[in-house]
Amino acid sequence: MDTMVRLAIERMNEEIEKLKLVVKEQQVQISQLQKRSTSQPVTETVIDRKEDELLDLQQVKKILNIGRNSLLKLVKEGVFKAIKLNRRTVRYSRQAIMDYIERIRAIPTAE
Repeated sequence: MDTMVRLAIERMNEEIEKLKLVVKEQQVQISQLQKRSTSQPVTETVIDRKEDELLDLQQVKKILNIGRNSLLKLVKEGVFKAIKLNRRTVRYSRQAIMDYIERIRAIPTAE
């Protein structure tokens, strides 16, 4: 019985040593990843993520301050594209809407 316990303890010690090696390898990998992340500047912002989201008809109408028919006319003219998710669900790219607003602002008005 005493030898069985000794063998079990030896095996457990071997497993512990293996786990220690794995932990050391993982710590090295973590430190390498941290060095990479601190050396590269973070350029992504919350605004960038919002620009890529899909908006429904009501949201686009509110942003552009136009009615449903005016919005559908802009889509028909190809100003921006309607994205059909299924037969009844249509969405619009926030980025396309923001680009349209910028184009409108860039057009000089006659005064």
